[in-house]
Amino acid sequence: MKAVVLCLSAVASLLLSAAAVLQENPTPIDAETAKKFGKIFAEHAAKLDKQQIKIDADAELSNGMHVPDKLGLLLVPQRGLKEGEELAAKFKTDKGAPLAYLFMFHLVPVIDGQPVDVSRVRSVKFVDDNGGEHTIYTLLLSVRQVAEDEYRLYCYGHEDKPLVDAKFSQGTGPGTEPAVVEIKDPNEQTRQGKLVITIFNKYQASFTIGHRAD
Repeated sequence: MKAVVLCLSAVASLLLSAAAVLQENPTPIDAETAKKFGKIFAEHAAKLDKQQIKIDADAELSNGMHVPDKLGLLLVPQRGLKEGEELAAKFKTDKGAPLAYLFMFHLVPVIDGQPVDVSRVRSVKFVDDNGGEHTIYTLLLSVRQVAEDEYRLYCYGHEDKPLVDAKFSQGTGPGTEPAVVEIKDPNEQTRQGKLVITIFNKYQASFTIGHRAD
């Protein structure tokens, strides 16, 4: 998979140091910054080959959390995401209903207790004003109904099978957006934490993430 190189002029708030660890409490990325970079990253992610699901991202709904200059997450939800019969039907398809792009800065999912090998995760790259190249790991997110009252969050990397398969349960999030991402319970010793996705401020799914230095 060819990484897409982005030349950005104002990335200071999202630059990540190689020494980043999950030892500080992440804070929300301000709305304008989230929208700006959500638009840029989603436009380039849309050009990646062999995507398992087609995401029509709405940068206006971008949201995320970060430890400035160290690590962060940015979620760019599917356009027109709302509850109803149309969405309910998509939940039952093989790959599920498109939910969002998830961009991860010095963070990757943890599989079997270890940060996943980055060869399994899609990525885009940007080059800063000083010529430094930085990797943004990218997952494609969908929601699939697997039983009458069971819904799963699927997170796709390169493979046809979801890299992450997490169960949804009831729970409220930090806002009213159709899809919101948070980082909870950061652990300095393990350099891991819990990534939580909330949809419609009603349902939540989570999985473990860990620090990944470039």
